Amino acid sequence: MGFFRILTGACRLRRFLPALVALGTLLGLTAGAEQHPTSSATLLLSTLPDEDGLAELLWERSADFADDRARLAASRADHQRTHLLPNPELDVSMNTIPIGATNPPGLRRLDDVPNYVVGLSELVELGKRGPRQDAARAALSATTLDVHAALRARTYDVLERAADVATTEVRIAELTKLTEDALKLTDLQRARQQHGDAAGLDVDRSTLEAQSLETALGEERAKLADALLACAQLAGLPCEPFGSHERATSFLESRLDRVPGPGAIDARPDLKALSAREDAARSTLTLARRRWIPDPTVRAGYMRDQFVIAGNQKNSLFVGLSVPLPLFDHGQADAQAASASAESARVARELLTAQASRETEVLNQQLRAVQERRQKLHTRTLPLAEGVVQRLDAAVKAGGAALQDLLLARRTYGELVLHAADLDQTAYHLTIAIARASAAGPRAPDTLINPRS
Repeated sequence: MGFFRILTGACRLRRFLPALVALGTLLGLTAGAEQHPTSSATLLLSTLPDEDGLAELLWERSADFADDRARLAASRADHQRTHLLPNPELDVSMNTIPIGATNPPGLRRLDDVPNYVVGLSELVELGKRGPRQDAARAALSATTLDVHAALRARTYDVLERAADVATTEVRIAELTKLTEDALKLTDLQRARQQHGDAAGLDVDRSTLEAQSLETALGEERAKLADALLACAQLAGLPCEPFGSHERATSFLESRLDRVPGPGAIDARPDLKALSAREDAARSTLTLARRRWIPDPTVRAGYMRDQFVIAGNQKNSLFVGLSVPLPLFDHGQADAQAASASAESARVARELLTAQASRETEVLNQQLRAVQERRQKLHTRTLPLAEGVVQRLDAAVKAGGAALQDLLLARRTYGELVLHAADLDQTAYHLTIAIARASAAGPRAPDTLINPRS
């Protein structure tokens, strides 16, 4: 009999082993978050900064914005170039170099005949510098807004992954409790079967349910690893989990408790970028239409003529003017391209604005429906289920109720907590979607607008 008792105890310990491992994992995550401070190369989700701080962190640390930095630098260089005058040209020449006999004969070839000319020429633009500067300024604004829109989208992506991590941690914590209770109920059913108070079918059913919960717990741990990996890929640095059920729940509720404002859709960075692109195209159109105005080139210089024996002036100045004739190409092709670009940007902005308005209306309706379900669940159903568990726990301790009833009540409460976590995740994603469609979001970091020299 002693051998069978030892064997039975070992089997029970093996059943509880997955639950102990899960509990140890969560405790390890919590202890690690408390004992080991996060390095500057790690994103600790439990102390995630606000949207502005997160956007600035992503801009500074994510390698995905390297190309955007290069685009901004090139656009700033183009804008700076439009404020510079055309470079003057220096002309130096040696003319009238004699070949064969000199006229009159006997002259020194390099000392008495050639003349030397030094001149400067400068292009004078008429009516073109202003439109070119306006187009470059608008293009720089459009590029900056495009980068800000990409950074804004990446910030919301990271927040969504953080919400997935938080929801998964809440589910893992609750599934761990449900698995422990299922294993306890299985042992209780097995003990009742041994005394003839339960059928073998009840034992099998409890065993299958415990195994199902263990499988679900393993799947949630895999989801947590995937969510952390996705967060790290988006943020450009490793993401550490919240480490506790409470911190994860607090993160979700911190955003859900705030009612998203309507926001002006026209102020979205991507829509403002389209407006800037339209302005740049219209300035380019003005520049193209002014190509018919010829840009003269002014020349001035000095000539030293050594052929004075022929009566030439030894020292003299000269001025000149050359004017191109725009007979064939007077900017008609550039004007057509600029007009098409302006119209394309205008149409795209109008379509995206209308689409954002429709999306915002639908998303707000969905969010209100989810919030009503959350409100009912958090204010009525969950408190009622928790109260039932507390009363049954007191009754079991007093000997007035069976442990099986308490475990079943805990299971019902746990399933409601899992459902609440799913609703919180859905509501969080809806708030992010509404923010994406509206003009909400982080401001552009100072280093994006005014880069360090």
